[in-house]
Amino acid sequence: MKIDYRCSNPIKTTKPIDYSVYKNKKLSINGNGNNNINTSINTTVNSNNIKIQRINRSDEQLRQIFMKIGVVSQGSGSSYVEMGKTKVLCTIHGPRATQKTELFETAKLNCELKYTTFSSTTEKIEYVENSKEKDLSLLITQSIIGSIRLEKYPKTAIDIYILVLNDDGNVLVASITAATMALADAGVEMFDMVSSCSVSSTKDNRTLIDPTTSEETIPTSSTILVAKMPSLNEITQIIQTGELQYTNVLECVDLCIDGCDKIYSIMKQNLIDSLLQKQKEKEQQQQQQQ
Repeated sequence: MKIDYRCSNPIKTTKPIDYSVYKNKKLSINGNGNNNINTSINTTVNSNNIKIQRINRSDEQLRQIFMKIGVVSQGSGSSYVEMGKTKVLCTIHGPRATQKTELFETAKLNCELKYTTFSSTTEKIEYVENSKEKDLSLLITQSIIGSIRLEKYPKTAIDIYILVLNDDGNVLVASITAATMALADAGVEMFDMVSSCSVSSTKDNRTLIDPTTSEETIPTSSTILVAKMPSLNEITQIIQTGELQYTNVLECVDLCIDGCDKIYSIMKQNLIDSLLQKQKEKEQQQQQQQ
């Protein structure tokens, strides 16, 4: 046996542990204190038979949603969105003049999404931008660019910064919602606000609206996301991951559209409440000055 001479007092009389004595023995603790140890643990997981359990909501029910605008004073507009445990913060800067010499007739839309290092418990997040963040930033831009009247702001740039504080699934939906709310808070002219919703379909014919991280990462599941301008009844983005039959695709899209309408009503009511609150605060300030 090798001796570790880095120790101050190397031990020379130790023996290796014989694990064979513990093989196929059961663990039982009785009142007399006699313990039998079982070290054989079955870790086999069948990905096709993963049990999905939703707490306090059905398969076609959204998680609790919280929205608030004007949370960051430094930006032109900002918003904070919670969907269950998923938390997203968005800040808008602009429209502002660009430093580049090139001239363009419409505003340029820039979007940058970043995960915090503590946002996920399933994967390690680094400070450097990765491909996932770049892909999500591009998808967000594609989803909302059609709703903004860019021709109203020539030779300017609109910068969207999204920070994912906590990731519990449906980050893209929460980010699109937060970006739209922040644009409205910044006073950027739009044809309509964009609402978004996603649905996850499993092999056992379950359709889960507003999926969590555990539901999104099922190996046999497929996901469909729809971004929509409800007032104009126009779809700005459809994203599908995984394989689905044609009939299932239509069913998932219909559920996403219904979810978009529900989220849109929450967004609109939140903006109305915020506007009424600002008007009330102004009236109180005027009364105090008088």
